[in-house]
Amino acid sequence: MKSTADAAEPVLAQELLTPTDVVALIPGLKPKLLAEWRYKKIGPRFYKVGRIILYRFDDLEEWFEGLEHGGGSVGTD
Repeated sequence: MKSTADAAEPVLAQELLTPTDVVALIPGLKPKLLAEWRYKKIGPRFYKVGRIILYRFDDLEEWFEGLEHGGGSVGTD
């Protein structure tokens, strides 16, 4: 999978995922929730061609990385 896309590279030359592909990549995610995120404009960026929904892998990865919370490093004594 390509994880870094050239900014000048056309969208259609990049890896595109369907909602089914996205749900398969994120454990526990359901198609209905992904659709709700699209409706509320809170999920990953997507393209809509008629009724077809497509996600760029890079956009999905960028969105997912933005969800990271806390944790921090654990010091060793």
